[in-house]
Amino acid sequence: MKNAISIFCLLIVLTVQGQVQRFIYEYKFTNDSLKKDSLKSEYMFLDVLKTGSKYYSKKQFDSDSIQTVAIIKQMKMNPGSISVNKSFGEGGIDYIIEKSYPDFRIEFNTSVGVGFGNTDYKVLDERKISWKILPDKQKIGEFEAQKAETSFAGRKWIAWFTTDIPFQDGPYKFHGLPGLIVKIEDARHTHIIELKAVKKIPERQLTKDEIDAVAYKEKMGKRLSVNQNQYKRLIEQYKNDPVQGYREMMNKPNTKVSINIDGRIISDNAEILKQMDKTAREQIKRDNNLIEQQL
Repeated sequence: MKNAISIFCLLIVLTVQGQVQRFIYEYKFTNDSLKKDSLKSEYMFLDVLKTGSKYYSKKQFDSDSIQTVAIIKQMKMNPGSISVNKSFGEGGIDYIIEKSYPDFRIEFNTSVGVGFGNTDYKVLDERKISWKILPDKQKIGEFEAQKAETSFAGRKWIAWFTTDIPFQDGPYKFHGLPGLIVKIEDARHTHIIELKAVKKIPERQLTKDEIDAVAYKEKMGKRLSVNQNQYKRLIEQYKNDPVQGYREMMNKPNTKVSINIDGRIISDNAEILKQMDKTAREQIKRDNNLIEQQL
């Protein structure tokens, strides 16, 4: 009880002083059903404010920070010529999920496509999550937790939530339980998300240079808003023609592209598209165990 009271008091301070409550999860997963015994691992942040939460990967946070510093440096040295490098780490989590309180409106920020031929989208996900709360209890880390189950996006999920932290939130798109979700995994044990640490971070005001850099990135990579059904059609379209974005880019006047494949430089557009199409289709075939089996 003492622990619950102290955490509740901390949450009151959070809302009054505008601090960020950061919940750090370890996400173990495999996108390939043939590699169930070799799960990848990535640390994810769930940042909670009074107005809502943001869920994203630590790798993405580090990459964005490095990119912002690089843009600020270029703006000061040569404002007329700024290049933005976007990294595409294999197996990395590049989506961002934002939930608004108190209605828990979910926006899924993601991209469709490969490499620089992709397009960024902001997807409004209005699907409901219905929970069955069970009497089972167990200690997860330092928290007393209770079991709950749901079916979402083609998977059965088992969650453990704690009322010690009275946020009805959790990792990924999950929410709606009477406490924070401290662990959740699918029934096949191929997607497992567990709380590992809790931090309180003062909400810092951005400097003018940082504001300018963020504005520049948003201008260069503006996300298109779509609903869940439109997003589903975009994914289907991508699977049917994974290099459509590249093809459209190459058809623009004065566009020259070359790629390096096994030490061989290819500059012929038709050959480039053929190689990219082959690589993308192989990746699509491997990605048969994504966290959402049904969109």
